[in-house]
Amino acid sequence: MTTLLNHRLEGTASGPALLLIHPLGADLRFWEDCLPAWPPCFRCLRCDLRSAGGSPRSTAPPTVADHVSDLEALRAALGLEAVVPVGCAVGSMVAAAYAARHPERVPALVLSNPTPRTAPAARAMLAERAAAVRAGGIAAILPGAVERAFAEQPRDARYARYLEAFAAQDPEAYALAVLGFLDADVSAELPRVRCPTLLVAGRHDLLLPPAQAEEVRRLLPPGAATLELDGEGAHFLPYQRPERFAARVLGFLERALPTPAAGDGGTVRTGGG
Repeated sequence: MTTLLNHRLEGTASGPALLLIHPLGADLRFWEDCLPAWPPCFRCLRCDLRSAGGSPRSTAPPTVADHVSDLEALRAALGLEAVVPVGCAVGSMVAAAYAARHPERVPALVLSNPTPRTAPAARAMLAERAAAVRAGGIAAILPGAVERAFAEQPRDARYARYLEAFAAQDPEAYALAVLGFLDADVSAELPRVRCPTLLVAGRHDLLLPPAQAEEVRRLLPPGAATLELDGEGAHFLPYQRPERFAARVLGFLERALPTPAAGDGGTVRTGGG
């Protein structure tokens, strides 16, 4: 791809920039409620992945490798020396793969609602979802596609905003994005991640439950990762619990960046706060 991803680079802080990687069905607006906390400390690079938002449409389903290549091209074009990938849901697979393939650029990594791969049941569900939107548009999978992601979450203005944005997507672009993750698997990449890593799971995540995050932690190098459980969140912690998620990230980076080689002992922290 020769055209850069649609993006926003915000903040003036020096040091690594946060590279914010959204999940399926979202775009760079996914991170807006986290932004009040981060730009005073870090520059924030938000982008629309290929076939999402204002980024170029793919002619074939874009793979994790395609997304990593797109992100590296964007980083290089903007002249950023180092980035901290922050990925959510399937975006966590892209973030992890980026960290594994470009270790010299990544001093720390944050994976929200992470998973090492697309499980067989999820693969079947995603294939059905792509077929449904190609046949009947985005409306064919609503509200179910959003309801499951918001399990035990309030049906408030934030929920309504997400539902509206999801419904406005181009069906074919969304179908291609979905199909690109059918066979996604970063299990072999995770042991090659060489930086401190924060994993955050949502207690009410029905799509990628906390057991998936625990598997990611086991696949990462020993002592590299800290796993924290948000006792109130679901599938989209940066969107559903932005203030708490943003604070977790800042706390982690305060510990991780001064001594990038020091992990957090592979500890597991739980709590609803």
